[in-house]
Amino acid sequence: MSSAPRSSILTRILRSASFRLTLGYAALFVVSAVVLFGTVYLTATAAMQSDMQAVLRTEAFQLAEIHRRSGLLGLAEQITRRMNFRTRGPIYYLLQGPSRQVMVGNLPGMPPVDGVIDFVRDNDSEEPANARSKLTGFGLTLPDGSFILVAQDASRLVDMQHAIESAFAWAAGVTLFLAIGGGMLLGGNFLRRIDTIGRTSRAIMEGDLSARVPVRGTNDEIDQLVVGLNAMFDRIQHLMEGLRQVSNDIAHDLRTPLGRLRQRLEDAREHATTTAEYAAAADGAIVEADVLLETFSALLRIAQIEAGAQKSGFADLDLSALAQSVGEAYQPAAEDSQHRLVLDIAGGVALHGDRQLLAQMLSNLVENALHHTPAGSTVSLTVGYTATGEPQIVVADNGPGIPAAERERVFGRFYRLDSSRTTAGSGLGLALVKAIATLHGLSIRLEDNAPGLRIVLSR
Repeated sequence: MSSAPRSSILTRILRSASFRLTLGYAALFVVSAVVLFGTVYLTATAAMQSDMQAVLRTEAFQLAEIHRRSGLLGLAEQITRRMNFRTRGPIYYLLQGPSRQVMVGNLPGMPPVDGVIDFVRDNDSEEPANARSKLTGFGLTLPDGSFILVAQDASRLVDMQHAIESAFAWAAGVTLFLAIGGGMLLGGNFLRRIDTIGRTSRAIMEGDLSARVPVRGTNDEIDQLVVGLNAMFDRIQHLMEGLRQVSNDIAHDLRTPLGRLRQRLEDAREHATTTAEYAAAADGAIVEADVLLETFSALLRIAQIEAGAQKSGFADLDLSALAQSVGEAYQPAAEDSQHRLVLDIAGGVALHGDRQLLAQMLSNLVENALHHTPAGSTVSLTVGYTATGEPQIVVADNGPGIPAAERERVFGRFYRLDSSRTTAGSGLGLALVKAIATLHGLSIRLEDNAPGLRIVLSR
């Protein structure tokens, strides 16, 4: 029962990108090792051969010097002493007279060859493996026609070559073993993390919007991907909750104006008898319909802003000039409602954003303050900088204010204070303000102005 899943997991590991990448690096390492092995093999062999030939050449020329000083018999005596001294040494000698007869040595006679010579010597050993040995020698013909040959067993060179080959074979085998094992380990770990992402995605698709992929804290590429995915899931959850809230708000808060619209039309159908009465009913229905259309338009605008669709219109702008223009536009309305609108705007405050949306935000804040404070109140619009040099917008009044427990709730769609339910409005003004502020990276907080309300927007 368990062999099939293990086989499936093994197949997935072998097909994973991490396993293939590990094998690729292993293959690259093996190729590099082959090149290194070839270089070491050839260099070491050449160095050892050159060293052996230098030793043999030096030995041969020393013997030639002895021949020059002591003659052929003195040379034969010296070679005999060296052979007796090195009875088990690695150097072999051959001295042939002018007539090619062997005078002394532990090598068989052969035709004279000057310089380096490689040849095979038959041993006395009865073991087939030791019956023949490869020798490297240096021959030298002397002035009197005699010939000397100094040779050395080349088995050390062969042993060194075999040692290098064996070391490379072991290194390559261990490397491939570790590469395959490490690739399977990395592939399994990679697949486990991918499976975690897949399970979380499926849980979200099945309705669990709170599911998140755990972050290991290693800050590697997978962790960075997970952080991005979790941020995306947070955004999706926020949008879905907003959509659910909008649906609930529409179901509850738009039922009243729709009911009023239907009631007006029913009253007109049942009681209107003249053209004027039908016209009055139609005018009332149009007013109710305009309110509904305005509400839906505000909801759509908030949804577009929260989705970030308006960022394409961002540009550097003069926030001071924009706030001055909005404030001056509301001066006549403030005078008509017997309010005092004070503008305290520092010059040269810049902001990167959408001019139309920022103008809408400032208008909503000023209009909201004028609308919800009694006649004779003072409303101020202040634009300047924070202590850290960031742009800051403050709208304050000395009206009744908002209770501390209600300050965060007023940013919800359709939310209205009990004292404001008798006044016109949809309850979407501050929701739109918060959406625009969030789009521009501004935080918004409500403070007690003692008395009144103080709304602060800053970074």
